[in-house]
Amino acid sequence: MVIYQKFLRDLVRNYILGSGIAVVVVGGVIISTTLSISYAEMERIFFIMTSSLCVMLLAELLVFRRHMRPIRMMLEQEAPDLAAIRDAYLQTHRFPALSVKRILGPHFLGLSIPAMTMASIGIATGWLSLPAYYVGLAGIGAVLVASMHALLEFFTTTQAIRPVLVHIREVGQRLYGEDVSLDGRVIVSIQRKFQLSAFLIGTMPLFLFSLATQIRLISQSSDFMVD
Repeated sequence: MVIYQKFLRDLVRNYILGSGIAVVVVGGVIISTTLSISYAEMERIFFIMTSSLCVMLLAELLVFRRHMRPIRMMLEQEAPDLAAIRDAYLQTHRFPALSVKRILGPHFLGLSIPAMTMASIGIATGWLSLPAYYVGLAGIGAVLVASMHALLEFFTTTQAIRPVLVHIREVGQRLYGEDVSLDGRVIVSIQRKFQLSAFLIGTMPLFLFSLATQIRLISQSSDFMVD
């Protein structure tokens, strides 16, 4: 189904765009304030991040497929029954909120837990010479990245689902003469959207600045003690 393929492409594009913006904005600020490390340790950190990324992608893919199943099953059928149409319509409306849960769940945990665990083991065994507190700072940075990504994912997915909702309603009217709806259910209220946006937009720069400043102060303090 063309509509399903376009929807999937839009979701993948938005996901890559959101990840890139979050990593560049948050990660760029944090990396620019950290201590310089050797090339060998950069390779070890790259190995840790690559391994964690594989875990994250696997966990997120499993959840994503489950979230997409009602929509995919309905859109791939030429004559879906009315129950499948209603389920797909409801699931499509829920998809922006589900995207946030996916980013803050398997995406965030699937990346941060393996990375922090391997980094802690590497520091304890001498494989990495980074200070132990860097693991905690990296965890805070990961929360900031995931929060920013989740916010972007919510609003981009809200735009992406509109053509799908229109198509599902057209199918319901064409096959059964019924205009499917949410029957008064509210997935995410306007007030909740405003509160979430205001909180993240208002606090994100403050948290990011505080984290970058803390790393800089710790780095300067360590350099002063060495001198």
